[in-house]
Amino acid sequence: MTMIRQATMQDTTAICRMDAMVLGNTSRAQELCESVAAGDCYVAYLDTDIIGFVIMNQSFFKQSFIQHLIVHPQYQNQGIGEDLMLHMEAVCPKDRLFTSTNLSNKKMQRLCHKLHYIQSGIIDNLDPGDPEVIFCKQIRKYAPKTYPSKVQTI
Repeated sequence: MTMIRQATMQDTTAICRMDAMVLGNTSRAQELCESVAAGDCYVAYLDTDIIGFVIMNQSFFKQSFIQHLIVHPQYQNQGIGEDLMLHMEAVCPKDRLFTSTNLSNKKMQRLCHKLHYIQSGIIDNLDPGDPEVIFCKQIRKYAPKTYPSKVQTI
């Protein structure tokens, strides 16, 4: 069972290390630390190891937006990304949740489609030759006792 909790400042080293491993550089380290400090970051963990993280904020036209979703390469294709997305839907303060990914990121696009996000637009010229695809999902609010999730939140 995936365990998910809000990230703490003690998690920033593991978060930044994992992000650099997946991204290939450390360019987002400051941004990640700021997101943790702001309470916008959640981590998936197994035992004491952080195996993924997600950042959701209100930066997209004052709407809830999943800005980053990263799963450690060793734990990819095991449902961790899906669990993190479902958790964000559960804690989302708005009635819609947005996210985006590059057109070349087929894994994230498949995840969005699987979770019933709809394509809401494309932005050119952010990454040359690789447009950004915007997705949105209308969030249904579930009472905490009936939220259908296999995620254990502490």
